[in-house]
Amino acid sequence: MEEDIKVDEAFKKSFNLGYRVAAELNLKVPLLHNQEKIIPENPMHLGMQQFIEEAKHSKNKRQEKSVEKNEKGRKGKGLGL
Repeated sequence: MEEDIKVDEAFKKSFNLGYRVAAELNLKVPLLHNQEKIIPENPMHLGMQQFIEEAKHSKNKRQEKSVEKNEKGRKGKGLGL
């Protein structure tokens, strides 16, 4: 069963703002070391963290596709010595 989680507009705006800021800065890592321990419930930082996690996930997918493409291209070819 899927549970609906309701959030207020202020939380949603802060979360989206954090996400957009992280996207604008193209963040790869959190701005603060141990950010999730220091500010665990701040919606803006949660939005930034969401962007970082999605960026890591998309990078891994691009790398997997690149490896698959390279493996397909090499089938049946020798070392060329």
